[in-house]
Amino acid sequence: MKTLMITCLLGLGLALPQTTMGVNMSIVSVTAYSYSGGAPPYNLTASGKRVQEGMLALSRDVERDLQLSFGDRVLLHGLGVFEFQDRMASRWKQKADVFMHSDYKARSFGVRRYVVLVKLV
Repeated sequence: MKTLMITCLLGLGLALPQTTMGVNMSIVSVTAYSYSGGAPPYNLTASGKRVQEGMLALSRDVERDLQLSFGDRVLLHGLGVFEFQDRMASRWKQKADVFMHSDYKARSFGVRRYVVLVKLV
């Protein structure tokens, strides 16, 4: 009887839902931007850091939905891992901007739509 009870309790424990790790993600349009010398705010991001390759600017809705803070790393599917350091104007929705040093590279990048953005933990 005791063995049967233990077996039932063990079976019940295994049947309960297991906790899983959640993944926060969003589908965004991605463009590239570059720094044109002398343009305000003089090469600084919203976080106060100087812009450099590997940094990312996000629209405020994406920042809120993914619960991001400056310095968080995000994965843009097919493009790589970027550090969130800049915030876009409030008029933009579901958008990300990747920083590039070269104006030519930024223009050549164009607009890439429906790229999945995932917050890395």
